[in-house]
Order: sequence, then C-alpha cells, then structure tokens
Amino acid sequence: MDEKNYSLKDLVNDITQIVEETELDSERVERTERYVSKFIQSENPIPIEALQSDKNQYARHSLYRDPQDRFEILALIWEPGQRTGLHDHDGTWGVEGIVTGRMRIHNYLQMESYPEDNKVKLSYSGTMNLNALSTGELLPPADCHILQPEGNDTVVTIHVYGKQLRHFKVFKSTEEDNIYTVHDHPVGYTTESLITI
Repeated sequence: MDEKNYSLKDLVNDITQIVEETELDSERVERTERYVSKFIQSENPIPIEALQSDKNQYARHSLYRDPQDRFEILALIWEPGQRTGLHDHDGTWGVEGIVTGRMRIHNYLQMESYPEDNKVKLSYSGTMNLNALSTGELLPPADCHILQPEGNDTVVTIHVYGKQLRHFKVFKSTEEDNIYTVHDHPVGYTTESLITI
C-alpha cells in the first residue's frame, strides 16, 4: 500500500485486526503505534471537518468509535496556550500521534491509591517534547499526564484509546508531597464520529 495514501479507513481496519488478534494491552499499544505513525505521515490524513478549533478549549473530534467499544480514534486541535489538566485515561491503553506542530507532555506514574480519601499518590516521571510526526504510548499505570502545545501555531494530534473515553480522572495537587485529589471528569466531543465502516 502507498504510504502517502494510508487513510483513516485503513487505520480503522488495521486497529480492528489488532484488537481481534491480541489480548495484551502492551501488544496492542506496540502494534497500534506503528499504524498511527503511518497514518500521521500520510497526505491529508484527517477529514477537514475535524480540523476546526475551539478558542475556549482544545477541540475533541471523534473520528471513529468501534461498535464493540474496543477502541476509538480522535483528532484533537490545540490553539496556543490551551492545555489539559493532569489526568488519566480511565484505565485504558492509548497511542498519540502529532500530525502538525509540537507538544510538551508532562508524565506522571500512579504509585498508590487512597479511595477512602479520594486521593492518589503520583510520581512525576519526566517531560517529553514531541515534534510533528512523532508518536507516544499510554499504558496504565503510566497513563497520567498534562498535554500542552508548544509555539504559536495550531497543533493537530491523533489519539487512539482502547475504549471510548466517557470520563477520566483529573488530579489536583494538595499540600501533601505527591498527593493529589481525584475528580471524575465527563468527556464530550466537539464533533461526533465522522466515519462508519
């Protein structure tokens, strides 16, 4: 297949095959990352409808949701100064790809949970700077981070998650060292699924 013409439909078909053939999240992440890399390097990979930004917050465009809830694909559009709070991914795996621009990712590892107090212990594990056409992996408990675009240009990212994210946890720092309060945060979309297979 021509690498420059690797489409969203091709990506959906390949990830469907991955989730049908594998059980281990680590294997799903490794294999999915190869296809996300191929996708972000193709010409015009994202439908134009999914490139609309939101001046109030980063835009979340649902590109595809697997009918069996085994994965979803999103395009996120970031204007300068927009960022996420510190959050997790509701216990699922993921792969992220930078289509255009640069992203700074502050990573944290979940060390301990204190559900009776609605708190968690997180350990800062470093910052990564990803350039266009780069990818990254999420595999719990190493799935907590803050994302922020770098520079003065709009940034476009692709995200594949191992289920539809309906909510995730947001973490707020406390006066205790590495202890954060936990808040459930519902997740919505700027636009709904753009393709069906």
